[in-house]
Amino acid sequence: MSSVLNVERLSVSYAGRGATHAAVNDVSLRIAPGEALGLVGESGSGKSSVALAVLRYLPTNARVEASRLAFEDRELRDLSAGDLRKLRGDRIAAVYQHPGSALNPSMTIGAQISETILRHRPMHRDDAFQRAAHLLGRVRVADPERVLRLYPHELSGGMQQRANIAIAIALDPSLLVMDEPTTALDASVQSEIIAILDDLRREHRTSILLISHDINLIRRSCDRVAVMQAGSVVESGAAAAVFEEPRHAYTRALVAAIPTLHRTKRDGRLAEDAGIDDAPADALPTVSDRAGARRDIALACHGVRQSFGGQPVLHGIDLEIVAGETFGLIGESGSGKSTLARIVTGLQPPTGGSVELFGRPVAARVEKRRPDERRDVQMVFQSPDRTLNPRQRIGRILGRPLRRLAGLSRRAVAPRVGDLLASVRLPRATAERKPMTLSGGQRQRAAIARAFAGLPRLVVLDEPTSALDVSVQATVLNLLNDLQRRQDTAYLFISHDLRVVRYMADRIGVLYRGRLVETGSSDQIFAGPNHPYTRMLLEAASNEAAATPQAPAATAPAANPTGCTFAGRCPLAGAECLEAEPPSREVAPGHLIACWKEGGSGRLTKSPPPGG
Repeated sequence: MSSVLNVERLSVSYAGRGATHAAVNDVSLRIAPGEALGLVGESGSGKSSVALAVLRYLPTNARVEASRLAFEDRELRDLSAGDLRKLRGDRIAAVYQHPGSALNPSMTIGAQISETILRHRPMHRDDAFQRAAHLLGRVRVADPERVLRLYPHELSGGMQQRANIAIAIALDPSLLVMDEPTTALDASVQSEIIAILDDLRREHRTSILLISHDINLIRRSCDRVAVMQAGSVVESGAAAAVFEEPRHAYTRALVAAIPTLHRTKRDGRLAEDAGIDDAPADALPTVSDRAGARRDIALACHGVRQSFGGQPVLHGIDLEIVAGETFGLIGESGSGKSTLARIVTGLQPPTGGSVELFGRPVAARVEKRRPDERRDVQMVFQSPDRTLNPRQRIGRILGRPLRRLAGLSRRAVAPRVGDLLASVRLPRATAERKPMTLSGGQRQRAAIARAFAGLPRLVVLDEPTSALDVSVQATVLNLLNDLQRRQDTAYLFISHDLRVVRYMADRIGVLYRGRLVETGSSDQIFAGPNHPYTRMLLEAASNEAAATPQAPAATAPAANPTGCTFAGRCPLAGAECLEAEPPSREVAPGHLIACWKEGGSGRLTKSPPPGG
């Protein structure tokens, strides 16, 4: 058998109302045993349609044409429904983007893994349960016996995805199809997933079809890559060669749009699609570049604490953001980033501490804040669907904050809506459209326009680009910088993508289990010295292939209640780390590290934030 998967001249089209939409045009792919092929391209390029055609999960209105669509030399189109059921989960398995939606919330993880085994193998239930524990160990879950008894909602996103991979590999399939498996995962968990895939290929000769818009993920985990644009493969070859020396203009544009760990907004704008970007590629100023030695403090958090059901989530957070500054907040899933964002915006009251906006204490709940305080702080979520009412037209969605926050008359709203849409580079005619008729990138730009409708002075951005293609991401990041430059807006920018944070942020805070373990300028954080946890995140985000990553937070030992919260995972931990929580020390002007080992000779700050 020369190939596990052989796709020749595949075309997929979808019948609609009186018209047919071509999604895939004449695509040919081959995957050898133990090989990983990456399929990369923007939304709508046809990547997922290729995967669904291979899995034979296409809807009834889809039409498939191909010279050959074979798995292990068997023509997939000739298989009966029963044969397909036997094949799926046994010889072919799939892992999807959203791990929570792929798991049954009413069944324990052990029951779900065992169900897959028992459906395809004659085995006693107890033996299947032992096999499930072994599978969780293969995907690097510590204490698998405990995790088997948990329900999906009791696991982090990274742990849920590991459980999905355990289900997918339960019967040692020959082909694993993965559609955006790490989009919502932080750098360390993503690095773990890459290492798991490497283990599968090396030990079990599993072939992988990895679909993603994350070029860095494809570069680190695949042997070959095929780049898709508008339903066609425009370039293919060895992953390293394609991304280091791209030949097709579309591939070059994708690579140029990716932030790197060494690029900041001072180095100029990110490359965008030529049809969207008409702004000059000049370098953007940072807070330190702007005139005036003293700038107003936009946000000040004093000892902010939060607990849920008696479980501490935030431990005395102290931070300040000045006007016109972008403060990046990084950390793993469950570190408390989004909780802090909700507290700042008044969507959730803290259990302790206070929040000041522009020098004035504000009420914990947004309902009790003054109209000008509600106008001054706005939020952009990861998914624009949480912001945009699907039943309303964009013009009405933008008009409401213009009337309620900006105080405009009905007559003045319409021209202002057009100006807002133009500011986010959307046609004025977009006002007449509903969110569902827009692409993901267009919806996110409309959400940003809605956030800026009342001329806010502080915008909280919670993973605003994590689900976007690289070129659309570049458009959104450039847009945010343009708006900040014009309006001197302060940003609290939350992201698990360290490349995006490096490009956007003036200063960065590193959050671990509800504690700020390091803060400093973007240059200081990426140049070091670093807290051991920060160093782990930076290593996980590097372009080098994952070797032996640190144990993920989801499976790490419980935090020491008296000592450093990171001690259970830290390679530098000593006796003092288990006895007392380390203070925050200034290792350079404005660069604070809370660690007994790093920065031990630095100056102790007067009001140290608790650290790990």
